[in-house]
Amino acid sequence: MKRLIAVMVTVVFVLGFGVLGFAADMDKCGSCHKGDKALDKIVKSKKIESCDALMKGVKEGKAAKMHEKLTADDYKAACKTLNLK
Repeated sequence: MKRLIAVMVTVVFVLGFGVLGFAADMDKCGSCHKGDKALDKIVKSKKIESCDALMKGVKEGKAAKMHEKLTADDYKAACKTLNLK
């Protein structure tokens, strides 16, 4: 009985860390872009209307080096969140 409880606690513990890691990956942009630097405010101020324009702006902007490791899936998630075409 003790072994069963230990196994169950271990499984819950491991799955909990997996969920936290997944949640952190889903919100890559939101971890830095808060307040005045929120993505929705940046998109509105720069009049970005498409996902391609967002990608171009990020890759050619002054903070391009900070965004080097973003993948196409990260851009798609950001565009979906911002309701861009």
